[in-house]
This record gives sequence, C-alpha cells and structure tokens, in this order.
Amino acid sequence: MWRKTGIAALSSFLFLTGCIPGWEPKEEGVDIDQKEDGTEEQKVEVSPEIPSLDHYYRSILQDGKYIHGVTRGFNNDVIYNRLDLERLEVGMQEIASEEFDQENYFFRDGQFIEKNELNHWLMRYKEASGEEDGSSNPLGLNPALGNGESFEQRERSQPRVLSNILEHNYVVKSDDGTFRVGGMVIGLSMNSVYYFRQKNEDGTYGPWLEEEIPKETSLEEGKKIAEKVLERLRSKEREEGALANVPVIFAIFRENPRESVVPGSFISTATAKPKSDIGNWQSINETHLLFPSQSATEEQREDAEMFNQFKEDINQFFENYVGVVGEGYYQNQELKRLTLTIPITFYSKTEVIAFTQHVTDRVEQRFPAELDIEINISSTAGQEALVVKEPGEDPYVHVY
Repeated sequence: MWRKTGIAALSSFLFLTGCIPGWEPKEEGVDIDQKEDGTEEQKVEVSPEIPSLDHYYRSILQDGKYIHGVTRGFNNDVIYNRLDLERLEVGMQEIASEEFDQENYFFRDGQFIEKNELNHWLMRYKEASGEEDGSSNPLGLNPALGNGESFEQRERSQPRVLSNILEHNYVVKSDDGTFRVGGMVIGLSMNSVYYFRQKNEDGTYGPWLEEEIPKETSLEEGKKIAEKVLERLRSKEREEGALANVPVIFAIFRENPRESVVPGSFISTATAKPKSDIGNWQSINETHLLFPSQSATEEQREDAEMFNQFKEDINQFFENYVGVVGEGYYQNQELKRLTLTIPITFYSKTEVIAFTQHVTDRVEQRFPAELDIEINISSTAGQEALVVKEPGEDPYVHVY
C-alpha cells in the first residue's frame, strides 16, 4: 500500500539515457540525449529504490532534476480539497501497479495534455453562439449549460460533473537502450457536489449554491468522458499518433464534498489496450471513514467500537483528555488501513517515550494483526513519535 505521497521523490541516482517522445518543449523539438545545436548532452536519470515501508515507482530525472508535468499547479486550482488530490495522485499509482510493475516501469508526471488544453476540456461544452464575442468551446467535456429562466435553474439542470483530469506516464527502457512511454493512467476526478454562484453586474458574487450529483451519474458520465479523452490522446495530431500504441488505464474518482475531512474514492477503472477501445469497466469498492464519527458508527459499528476502546486506553495514560482521530481505508467493506493522529501536550522526552510505548502496546492489544496501522504522535513543537504496524509484522517505533 502507498503510505506517504512524498516518499517516492526521495532519491540518489541511477544513470540512464534515452529518447522519450513528448519530453522536450514542442518548440524546440530536440531529443533528450543531444540538442541539435551541439550543446552538452543531458543526463536522463532514474531515482533508485530506497529503503522504505512500501514499494514506490522510481521517478525520471533530467540533469539531476525532477521534471514537473506540463500542468503543474493546475490541479491545486481546480480540486478544492487537498485530501482529494492526494488520494487521486496516490491511488492512480496503486491502480497502475496492477498493470505496470515497479521493477520495469518508471514514473513520470503527465507530458501530453497541455495546461491550456486541459482548461478547455474542463469547461462546459459550448457551440458557437452567434453572440458578439463569438465565444464557443467545442472541446468542453462538461455538459452545456441547461435550460431555465434563471441562472440557478440553468446551472442546476446541467451541473458540471467533471472536476479535473490528471495524467500519469509510465516509462520503460527499450531493447536499444532508449526510453519510451510504456503506459499511461488518466484519472477522471468527478464532482459529488457541484458548487456554483452568480456573478453580479458590479463584479461581486452571490452566495455559493450546491447541487448534489448521484454516484450513478458520476460513473455514467465518467465513462463517456473517458471515450472522448482516449480519442483525443490517440489522434494523429498528438505525437504523430504515437500514443495509439500505448496502453491507457482510466480511473474514475469521485470527490467528497468540500467540507469533508476524509478524501473521496475511486469507483471504477478500465484499460484501453494498444490500438484498442476501452475494455470492460471494473467497479472499485473503496471508502474512507473518519473515527470517531456518526457515519463510522452507522456503517462500521464493530470497527467504531474497536477504535473507541483504543481511545479509552490512550486517555488513561494522561490526566488530561487526549484527542485521538483516525481515518480508516476500506476495500469491499473491509478495513485495510488505519491512520491515527494523537496530539499531546509536551512535558518531557521521557514522558513521550513512555507514552509511545503505551500506544504501541495498545495497538497490539486492540487491533487485528493483519491490519495496516500508522500512528502519528505530535505536539505544538511538531512530530514527536511514529508507530507503524505492517500486517503480520512487529510494530516499528521511532521517537524524534
């Protein structure tokens, strides 16, 4: 499982060279090995595997630097909840690992969907209206504005279903020593709630309005959008049609409402083999629950009770109340991973050590051995301790 998003970026280097389509700016049109003007050869590097609790893709580097995707920064602008974006990014790699093994494939941020292009894709579809500004957006993947007498009616009748599209590339080394894109994963991030507001004539905005979008709609519209994205990626105008030979995995992700303290979930995935249409869609049954919460008690009563018992054990250590918050990750209604956060008041290092030992003991006593658990103990000064319990393994403990 993928425990932390950032670990994958830690690296020293394994040196490799090769030519990968779409890596250099289009206006330069040069290979990654050698520029046409004879300037110094650039080094293409792959970050090596590092000792960690999980197995991550190694990342492609150039001249010792991480090369960002062409839509860098755009995702933060269009996805409101950072938890959703992190789950989307990490979950796409989890899905990729089922098809592209980490031994032979290397990760690369998306390089083929340009930022301006993506912006048009995420807007509403709009035919040429005949208005003075001549505005149109035939590339829009969100539905055209609906019918109605008021702004609110038009927006509610056709909510924007698509929030964002995230592209990941997976690179392999060819027999001749060069590199090529061996696979792609396209994440379609769908709204569960459409937020909108009207702009007034004086430039101010009215209050935020909301329209819920059923899960069935997210799934149905996501499948239609995937077909259109695949067609655009494999067009002859993009990389001279080279992406027709690349397998593309589509993953439909459904964001949680903005105020949610847990991320959304993937709901379906499918693969388009080289020169083939998208295959059968497979449902993904995953969810995240907050502990303690009413939803956790209603949906997973036994796990909620298990958490409460652990919380009571923890509060017996200090005279003052200690807040314990958990996030449970479920697959097919089964708890797979539990991440706990315990904020404490720092008094002394010896007390932190004793408390960490107590927490570790309670973890082994209260939770199943096959559960993946991470516990972060912190104070106002920062991180104080980390307890990690891998399935079937003894706990790993680190006091900072």
